[in-house]
Amino acid sequence: MKLACVLAVLVPAALCLTTPVQAQDDLGRGGVEINAFYGVLNGIGTQEFAEDPVPWSLDNNQYFGGRLGYVFRNGLGLEGFFGYLDSQIQGSPFSRQNATATNWGGDLTYTFNIERNFQFALLAGGGSQNWSLDIPGLESESAFAFNYGAALKVFFTRAFAMRIDWRNYHSADGLKSARAALNPEGAELENRSLNTTEWTIGASLFLGGPKDSDRDGVTDSRDACPNTPRGVDVDASGCAFDYDGDGVAAYLDTCPDTPAGATVDGSGCPADSDSDGVLDGIDQCANTPSGAEVDDRGCPTDRDGDGIFVGIDLCPDTPAGVRVDATGCPMDTDADGVFDGIDQCPDTPAGAEVDSVGCTVVQAGIAAGLLVLDNVEFEFNSADITPATLATLNEVGQALTTRPEASVEIQGHTDAVGAAAYNMQLSQRRAGAVRDYLLENFDLNATQLTAKGFGEADPIASNDTDEGRARNRRVQFVIEE
Repeated sequence: MKLACVLAVLVPAALCLTTPVQAQDDLGRGGVEINAFYGVLNGIGTQEFAEDPVPWSLDNNQYFGGRLGYVFRNGLGLEGFFGYLDSQIQGSPFSRQNATATNWGGDLTYTFNIERNFQFALLAGGGSQNWSLDIPGLESESAFAFNYGAALKVFFTRAFAMRIDWRNYHSADGLKSARAALNPEGAELENRSLNTTEWTIGASLFLGGPKDSDRDGVTDSRDACPNTPRGVDVDASGCAFDYDGDGVAAYLDTCPDTPAGATVDGSGCPADSDSDGVLDGIDQCANTPSGAEVDDRGCPTDRDGDGIFVGIDLCPDTPAGVRVDATGCPMDTDADGVFDGIDQCPDTPAGAEVDSVGCTVVQAGIAAGLLVLDNVEFEFNSADITPATLATLNEVGQALTTRPEASVEIQGHTDAVGAAAYNMQLSQRRAGAVRDYLLENFDLNATQLTAKGFGEADPIASNDTDEGRARNRRVQFVIEE
């Protein structure tokens, strides 16, 4: 009962007071263990006879002693023990007679770790069990006793542990003479063997063993980090834990939950150099401009593909291929309504009508190699160019200056009204007049331009209608590189 009370107090206290001790494989190994214990030795009492039993027991079964052992690095060990019991007989004809007992012997042990600071040991061995009962005419007696049991060790430090043991001793002839003396006359003892059970609690000191200079629980020979500060939790290699794997030990890490892969500073906190919300080390686009929206990789997005990132782009739906300014909005340098990048004629004169690619009729025709103009007007029945036509010819001349390597044939055409020979001669004069105007007003090479009249020979519409005849009265430019 007393031992049960002691255990009820000490075991929970031990669980609360233990401090973390890493490198469990080394605890208590490679050195000498000295153990002192106190407990009870049960199983000495009423014996079973063929007739009524004789009720007797020991009134004080408190038991104490010591152990000396050595555990090798692989967990196997050897241990010697000695225990002493001093009691009195109760409930027999020899009541109040002194009774003493000693146990001594040796065990083979196997120790293994069950949790940090906790070890469990299995024990088996044998020795001598010696009894002395103060019964007249009865001498002390000894018998060999086989024993087996288990032990729990709770380490407070590498050198000190609490130990709780249970053992069972079995002796084939234990207390043979004493039991015979207590045997009723003529009764035969049915159970000649003696079994006793030991429960003890004690303290163990561990001497020698591997050296641990920084006292982190990992011996120097296995300590990969030999200068760990006192009190720091370490792993089996003696290095401080780094729970988030950022390279900063947990005891120094002020940001212990850093995401994997993030770059951290000396305090273990991640950095975000470009302030885009994605941590350095994870950020695959480390120099994102301020204000740009990014994806999970830290790279800015450009939904319309104009080179200006979302978050900065003020015109996020720019058509593909359009050149934009720094705000992501399309540019239209010649103000013709067709955006730069799509505009195939970026220098269109102001106010000129253009097609879907930003080119005037003149620009498109010259680019295609055939420009047909039915709005070149001359004075009636002459080759004199009217003022209304000059704007068109000026645009043609300006465009041709950008094609200095091109050969240009200026073709004159008429409708079918009048004599064919006259129309041929008139168309030649009109084509020549256009050539002369271009050479006089623009930096063009005379050898580059030729004039040729076709008269009414090459109509492009019917001469039976006013509309058709108007289309046939035309000037064409055929451009060859």
